[in-house]
Amino acid sequence: MQRIYIPVLVIIVTIAAACKKNNSTTNDPNNVPGLPPATQIGANTFGCLVNGVPWVPQGSNGTNNLSIDYDPGFNNGIFNIVAYKFIAPIDEQILLGVRDSLNFINAPISLSLSRNSLYAISYKKDCDWWNRFPDVYSDGILTINKLDRNSRIISGVFYTTMHKVGCDTIKITNGRFDFKF
Repeated sequence: MQRIYIPVLVIIVTIAAACKKNNSTTNDPNNVPGLPPATQIGANTFGCLVNGVPWVPQGSNGTNNLSIDYDPGFNNGIFNIVAYKFIAPIDEQILLGVRDSLNFINAPISLSLSRNSLYAISYKKDCDWWNRFPDVYSDGILTINKLDRNSRIISGVFYTTMHKVGCDTIKITNGRFDFKF
């Protein structure tokens, strides 16, 4: 009987030694399946979860599906990110931006994405949720983790909940962007 246990034990030990440990966790904000990592290197990436579903720019409607506009000379410094997903017949767009005073901001800093702030977010699909519209309720945070004017890198994370009468509530979570400008 002992002769059977020894080979079985050797096989179990061999298999256990050959297994690789997976150190990734779903709690790591840099490791959300379907999204790019939340980096700060100017990787030109953007992604988020929209109602729990990974959302990254893709497809083409004749223009770039991801762009950034950074202008330190307009309104004391602005930046806008425009990303869209066009897979006919579905056309979705997310806009994220700072409309004023970016020149006076030092990272890291967290900014409110409410209607009355200088910071904007918009999501378009079947409805147009834009926190500038009076009939849209939005509550969220845009955190600029890196704003390196010398290396020309801006990166950060964001989330928001947006509600508009007659439209579904939109929850954008695990948002991240990392751009060279």
